[in-house]
Amino acid sequence: AYSWPGNLRELRNAIERAVIMAKGKRINLEDLPAELRGQTGAGANGAAGTLQVGSRVSLEQLEEAHVRQILDRTANLAEAAQVLGIDQATLYRKRKKMGLE
Repeated sequence: AYSWPGNLRELRNAIERAVIMAKGKRINLEDLPAELRGQTGAGANGAAGTLQVGSRVSLEQLEEAHVRQILDRTANLAEAAQVLGIDQATLYRKRKKMGLE
């Protein structure tokens, strides 16, 4: 069982993320964050793609892939920033740095 160390705010963010990531009207297990599914580690939830054992991917590459996916699945920057748990200005800077403008 997940202990919810972030309590209500973390629960709210997890639910909002799952609603946005869901492909239909139903939230499935894969729509939930990896921590809630008992998985840990980079790429465990498939958000940044599937990693093969022994593959070498930088943290920057994982972050960019995750940001790209969230931007693709959300309607606007405000929603994307909320799902990512960052400020809109931070997302704007990340997009510019990653060349995603």
